[in-house]
Order: sequence, then structure tokens, then C-alpha cells
Amino acid sequence: MPTYQMVYGDGEQVVRETYDDVELEREDGWTVLFRGGHAILRVQDVHVQSLERVEPQPG
Repeated sequence: MPTYQMVYGDGEQVVRETYDDVELEREDGWTVLFRGGHAILRVQDVHVQSLERVEPQPG
């Protein structure tokens, strides 16, 4: 499963996190991360500042 780095929030409340082994779904203005069939994070798209898939490092 992929790993994603996300920066989200607004104003002075900004969170930078890395999420391992998650599935990403985007629908109706929301970004939702799932792990094992459970939603672990749900963020409105307007609050997502950056989202990128991180490739595993060799070794």
C-alpha cells in the first residue's frame, strides 16, 4: 500500500503528516485516507495544501 505526505489546515493551524499503508479516495470535495477499511483521516479539499505519494526508499 502506498505512503502519502499531506499538509493540511488553514491560517496558523497547519499539520504536516506522513501516512503509511493507506488508500486515498477523493469525493464530493473531501480527501479521505483509509487503512484496513476504516477512515483514518477526512479533510475538506479546500484545506489540503499539498498531497503527494512517497515512493519507498531502497534498502
